[in-house]
Amino acid sequence: MQKRSCQMKTVYRATASTVRCERGANKGSSLDVWLGRFAMIGFAVAISVEIATGKGLLENFGLTTPLPTVALAVTGLVGVLTAIFIFQSASNN
Repeated sequence: MQKRSCQMKTVYRATASTVRCERGANKGSSLDVWLGRFAMIGFAVAISVEIATGKGLLENFGLTTPLPTVALAVTGLVGVLTAIFIFQSASNN
């Protein structure tokens, strides 16, 4: 008498999935795309300047210790402008 051992094999099947892009490939000249590109370039330049000089970005402009009110005002302004641009971009879609 022979004894057979049966083993279950797990089979993984590939499923097709699609990714839908919100913006077409031919719409690469819109304002938000260009602003994003310039922001990335500006960030890379700021980091490069900090590495090259050994000083922070504000120190290079002569501000060694910025006033807390100025820092708070700049942070608030950036936050408000960011919210405006996000809502404006979302309303265009």
